[in-house]
Amino acid sequence: MSMTGPALPESQQTQAMIDRIARMRPGSTAEALRELRTAFPEIPLTTRVTALEAMRRAGPSR
Repeated sequence: MSMTGPALPESQQTQAMIDRIARMRPGSTAEALRELRTAFPEIPLTTRVTALEAMRRAGPSR
């Protein structure tokens, strides 16, 4: 079951994905994208990549 739906604003979708990545601590970008695709299949790839980039910019404190 997905944690978010298309009805949520993009900023909330992005935050939900960032939170998911932070919890799972993937070993690679590819692993993170696979997890996000599984958890958020209805969200476009561009939005999933945006979440990864936002987390990268935030640095290791996340």
